[in-house]
Amino acid sequence: MNMNELTRNKSLAGKTALITGAGGGIGRGIALELAAAGARIVIVARRGATGEETARLVRAEGAEALSVEGDVTRLEDMHNAVKATLERFGSLDILVHNATHGASGHPKQLQDFDDADWDAQVAVDLAGAHHCALAGYEALRTSGQGRVILLCSTFGLHGAALNPAYAAIKGGIRGLTKALAREWGPQGITVNAISPSALTAASAAFFELNPVLRDSYIANFPLGRMGDERQDIGQAVASLCVPGMGYVTGQVIQVDGGLYTAV
Repeated sequence: MNMNELTRNKSLAGKTALITGAGGGIGRGIALELAAAGARIVIVARRGATGEETARLVRAEGAEALSVEGDVTRLEDMHNAVKATLERFGSLDILVHNATHGASGHPKQLQDFDDADWDAQVAVDLAGAHHCALAGYEALRTSGQGRVILLCSTFGLHGAALNPAYAAIKGGIRGLTKALAREWGPQGITVNAISPSALTAASAAFFELNPVLRDSYIANFPLGRMGDERQDIGQAVASLCVPGMGYVTGQVIQVDGGLYTAV
């Protein structure tokens, strides 16, 4: 089923999706595509203003939206977000953990990390996934068709020089995806991850200043371009959430235009 069909048929109508880190970027793209497919959207963002802006855009798609200010590093915040979701919409069917620490994209050698630097990234990306899972489990189980999507990265497969924390974290996300798929499958919950490559606002600004680097990097993509946050990454997430994908679990799917093709 392509996304035009998902949107036209409102294949996620009646479903409620909670997305962390949805105040912008890939998280916002995911929220908008789930909304276009008919889902009710809960945006969890550390900065309330960015979450409210995403909520406004979701409503412009004709979908219901709730913005909750919260920090994924705090388990209490995630419990509060799930509680607010259930109070407003009565169910939680889709949980997407997208929040990422801002330092994750900045090259840094291992010997330049101190414990605080390392722990800060782990707290958002990996412990945040743990908190989302803990807070969302019971509602997802009650749903009967719960869907969990975690954001991974090829860095967790091939490693990444100058980004050891991010590589280690995303390797952990890969393992968590597979472990939860085994644990939660009997409850009817599927757990998958995607490894996206998208032209974010930050990367676009960088490439604008460094066009030679842009051209050499994009030459690595068999499809000849970086992904769009909404049309490519958001659509991939939405497709994993429809009823017809209920037999897919424990998978880490590359959504990167063929950039990484090794097993």
